[in-house]
Order: sequence, then C-alpha cells, then structure tokens
Amino acid sequence: LMSEFDVNKDGRLELEELSHLMSVEDNFMKAFCSRQYLTRKDFDRIFAHYDTDSTGYLDKEEVMALLNDILKYHESSDAHIPVPVLKEVYKEVMKACDTNNSNTIQKCELALLLTSV
Repeated sequence: LMSEFDVNKDGRLELEELSHLMSVEDNFMKAFCSRQYLTRKDFDRIFAHYDTDSTGYLDKEEVMALLNDILKYHESSDAHIPVPVLKEVYKEVMKACDTNNSNTIQKCELALLLTSV
C-alpha cells in the first residue's frame, strides 16, 4: 500500500498522496457537487473543511485535497486520481483562480473555482 501511494518515494505519505486513499463515500464534496447552486452556508462549510489549519486561505495541499474530491466525484469511480493529473489540474486552477498570485486560494478566489465546477 505504501509503495503504491508514496509517489515521491520519501517513505512518508504527504497530504496530497494521502488524499488518494479516500474513497468516494468519504468524499466531502459529494454532498455539494450535484447541487445547482451553493448557499453561503454551503460555501463557508466547504472552505472551512478544506482550510484544515484555519489560516483563512487554502495552501497547495488543501487545494489538492479539494481538487481530488471534485475529480473523484466527477469520475464516479473508486479509482484514485493519478498524481500527475492532479498536479496538472492544480496548475490550471491556480492560473485561473489565484487572482492575487499568492500561491494560495483565498475565500473569494474559491468562488471562482466552485462556480465553474
């Protein structure tokens, strides 16, 4: 199991790698992706869930966890999202949504991502 998910072979599972172990049933975004719109309360719950360190922004690992959940929901399968695919999606999302070039996603920037999902 460790060798399958430890992509960079450093002997540890980083959050990005660990996110691949979650099944779709444990996917927090599953409750929101099928909705036509998100309420302010939904949006706040999503942001708070992925802002695991309560900094007020989503860092790379937090954004990757969010993207992994979104992609897994849309894949409709138990298969994990390959890390190279997740990294490429991350780069594209940051280009489109990180409007202040902080290498993080602020709450207002998350709205850009979630309205396009």
